[in-house]
Amino acid sequence: MVRKLALALLVVAIGGCSAQPPQPILTPVQVKVPVAVPVYCKVAKLDKPVLPIAALKADSAPDDTVRAYAATVAVLKGAVRQRDLIIAGCVASPLDQTFPAATGAAAGGGAK
Repeated sequence: MVRKLALALLVVAIGGCSAQPPQPILTPVQVKVPVAVPVYCKVAKLDKPVLPIAALKADSAPDDTVRAYAATVAVLKGAVRQRDLIIAGCVASPLDQTFPAATGAAAGGGAK
């Protein structure tokens, strides 16, 4: 009786293992991920531009107001261009870019 019970448990144990689908073999995948690196450079502090709309008063004529707003837009566009030129001068050279190796699912992907 004990042998039959042991044999039955052995058959159930072996049968239970074979019912599971085979697990895939996990292999690491190397993925190159660009990492943003701050670039520090010393630049002179930009002065705030003097805006023509600051000179407007509550009783300013409508055509003076329109002219002041148009001039303000032109001044601000020039300030943005100046800022962009300064930022462009601080960009790291393409030779400084590195791509550290990352592996596995934590890197955000697999082989394509």
